Amino acid sequence: MHHNRDHSGPAMDFLVRLFGVAAAALAAAIATPVFAGAPQQPSQPSTVNWTGFYVGGDVGAVFNTTTFTQPGSGLQETSLGTIDGRPTYGVFTGFNYQVAPWAVLGLEGDFNWLSSAYYRELGSSFDFLQKSRFVDSVTARAGILARPDTLIYGKIGAAWLSVEGVQGFGTPFQRYLPGVQGGIGIEAMITPNVIARGEATYTYADTLTLNQGSSVYRPSILMMQVGLAYKFDPLPGWGVPATLASEISPVPVKNPMALKAPPPPAAPPEWAHWTGLEAGGFLSANGNQVQYNDTVLGQLGPFTDFKLGGGWFVGVNYKFWRIVVGVEGSGNYENANFQTAAGSGGLVNFYHFANIDKVLAFTGRAGFLMTPDTLIYGKAGPASFRMTPDPAYWNSIAPNSTGGTLFRGYVAGGGVETFVLPNVSVRFETLYTHTDDKVTLNGTVPNEFTLRPSIISATLGVGLHL
Repeated sequence: MHHNRDHSGPAMDFLVRLFGVAAAALAAAIATPVFAGAPQQPSQPSTVNWTGFYVGGDVGAVFNTTTFTQPGSGLQETSLGTIDGRPTYGVFTGFNYQVAPWAVLGLEGDFNWLSSAYYRELGSSFDFLQKSRFVDSVTARAGILARPDTLIYGKIGAAWLSVEGVQGFGTPFQRYLPGVQGGIGIEAMITPNVIARGEATYTYADTLTLNQGSSVYRPSILMMQVGLAYKFDPLPGWGVPATLASEISPVPVKNPMALKAPPPPAAPPEWAHWTGLEAGGFLSANGNQVQYNDTVLGQLGPFTDFKLGGGWFVGVNYKFWRIVVGVEGSGNYENANFQTAAGSGGLVNFYHFANIDKVLAFTGRAGFLMTPDTLIYGKAGPASFRMTPDPAYWNSIAPNSTGGTLFRGYVAGGGVETFVLPNVSVRFETLYTHTDDKVTLNGTVPNEFTLRPSIISATLGVGLHL
């Protein structure tokens, strides 16, 4: 087993686009007046009301995959897809109603353009499902206010996924598949009318049958997005607003009979403690991809697997003005498996060819405080992840060394983090892990096969600040 280096242009293009999206979001945040910015003493306690119609837009990344079966062929099911190197774009609109000081219910419609999410890169002349361009959905939302200006929510509802391809010896097709969409996210109210969000959604579509029943697909889409929305003011008396308790400070009056006015009250203490150590854990949704290249037959796949996982992080932060910088170590653990339906190399019994189980990373991050307790940030740094080629598969083709391999690479992405208690924060992140390393294995000819993995992840975590 050998390692090769291949400096990939598309990978660097992904990073450029990713940081371009983060820079645009940061510029939008800086251009927006800050809600509850520098500590001030209001004459009356401020209230927050989430009730009202809203409209907005978002950008993000997408992982698309489809199960592929060939009924009656005797071949096993496999999964095909890609991590799209171009960002998705979307618009959304909806209505929220704050039913209690701590709870919000709502209904939302979304339209997302996927910049072409491909399932199998075999060209337009092949009878296969080729790509998806759009995801539309109508979902119900329910959220809990971790703070009056910070909403953690879930959503579920109906979705429609566009699919395109070729069947019947060169006949193109395009149709919409019905499906179900679920998701989670965090929203922060920057001003009484401007809301920032980070969100991950998973759309699972109905089956697609092609070529007189000989090819059956079931596509799904994982999207990770950040966005901004404008909320219209509610009608008088609608909703149950909550009070920003951090802005309430009693006015000291030493002598109510005194003729002179009381001294101005001291500014309330800083509520969010950004500077210091931070440690915590997270749940992750991981889109895994392996590029499988055969020097004799060409590229197979790419093969994919969607897996839930989780992990830990520990780091240190420093705040100055409205900037927070820091360094962080993390570990993300999952159990992703890859198999090829055809059994490359003439195999009949062995289909499972690799497994990914962990990603370790060390990153630097820098962010801008949209409010005193809500941070939007970017992060990047070196990473390694372990993929293990299946010895039952590879040694049946030719003698191979197939132990677990640590791939050197990098991780890059961004997120939103907000305090829910003076020493506790929640965070939402989107991360892309890439390597230029490949593992090379023998086939009918020496060094016939190369494998190169990559991962895109959405995480939802909780941090303890010390």
